[in-house]
Amino acid sequence: MKLLSEDLLSEYGFLENKEKTTSSIKVFTKNNLDIILKDDNTFYYSNMGFDYPLRDTAALRKLYKEVRSEELKPA
Repeated sequence: MKLLSEDLLSEYGFLENKEKTTSSIKVFTKNNLDIILKDDNTFYYSNMGFDYPLRDTAALRKLYKEVRSEELKPA
């Protein structure tokens, strides 16, 4: 398990979404799944107003499988 980083997200095919990115957050998107990087260098998945923290690749892969019903593989 690796801790999440911008490089790791890009390795899995997530791209920065410039339309949703603001001065306080960066948004990375893949297949309509948004991962948010906040100023405090923590990654989150936001759903219905709640932010769920993501720490490592295992959490990201589990979330992706639950939301998209397919395995997350490096691009």
